[in-house]
Amino acid sequence: MLKYSIKRLCFMVITLFLTTLLVFALLELVPGDPARIIAGESATEESLAAIREEFNLNDPFFVRFFDYIRNLLHGDLGISWKTRQPIAGAIASRLPLTMIIAFWGVIVGTILGLVAGTVSAVKQYSVFDRVLTFISLFGKSAPSFWIAMLFVLIFSLKLGWLPATGSYGFVYWILPVATIGLQASSGITRMTRSSVLEVIRQDYIRTARAKGQTELVVIIKHALRNAFIPILTQISSSLTEYLGGTVLVESVFAIPGIGNYVLDAVQRQDIPVVLSGIFVICAMCSVVILLTDLAYALIDPRIKATFGFGVKKKKKAAVAKEGGNK
Repeated sequence: MLKYSIKRLCFMVITLFLTTLLVFALLELVPGDPARIIAGESATEESLAAIREEFNLNDPFFVRFFDYIRNLLHGDLGISWKTRQPIAGAIASRLPLTMIIAFWGVIVGTILGLVAGTVSAVKQYSVFDRVLTFISLFGKSAPSFWIAMLFVLIFSLKLGWLPATGSYGFVYWILPVATIGLQASSGITRMTRSSVLEVIRQDYIRTARAKGQTELVVIIKHALRNAFIPILTQISSSLTEYLGGTVLVESVFAIPGIGNYVLDAVQRQDIPVVLSGIFVICAMCSVVILLTDLAYALIDPRIKATFGFGVKKKKKAAVAKEGGNK
């Protein structure tokens, strides 16, 4: 297990490095003079030369890239071109809001998706199945900004139950979390339904029922547990999607999260903020994927056998037993 964890961690570091290199190279192709973007159109040549010297814009591409990597290793995400403030502090103040909305949204979506998908599978082709399938397709097809505006129209403007914008406490997070939860539950519902349908037709499910176990125990302990690997993959995919893709939801609800911060930086052509924001989002998504890979081996013992976990111990035990028989 330790060897596998180290291997996955190395893959994560390599992925982050290559992703940063790719984004750095793409941002290098942005049209315009970086010094003039920083100083403005009315800047003199002397001020432009001073800015190029201050931000090392005259250095070759790979020199600037490895300088950026070296600063990353020391926790320095750079300086904003527009505000001249450290990017790390700005991201640190905005990141918790994005994480709260994304995590709670996916948790709500997971609960709804597991329940709805399991009911759809157990009651296949029933009215419940058809209604839940329609709701999941609607939630997946409708754009997040449209769902967000619909929630604002109904629960804020018409009913007056919840605030439409802001992020001053739990009440302000209900509508954003509900928006993400509805969309996340759609994919989880469909994946749960297909996985449980495949599992409940297996022989060990019939055996469990023949032993007299209740239907609830059979579904939760045997069917859902053995069907959980693809469901966990869908949950992980949803979490990584909304950690990096809550910008539309943040824009509708005026939440000062990292998505809005990066979007504003794109509009202002603040390249260091865009680069560091994308790096932080990629780092969070990579950590989620790493934890998901490690959870696979803990949930399903067959994956341990696939990657060789415990194989050496079994071989040693077999050799010792064979030697004892001799």
